[in-house]
Amino acid sequence: MRPWSLQSTFADIERKIEKVGSVVFSMEDKKGNEMASTLAIVGINRGDMFKA
Repeated sequence: MRPWSLQSTFADIERKIEKVGSVVFSMEDKKGNEMASTLAIVGINRGDMFKA
């Protein structure tokens, strides 16, 4: 795949991020607990809500 062939896709993502305001992409270990997996899948980044 040619990097320039994805230019319109990335431009579209950037425009949509500007509409939403804040977007966080994260990865989690598949062997983590179910709650961490669920939060990662739905894209919620609320680190200030939880204390370890």
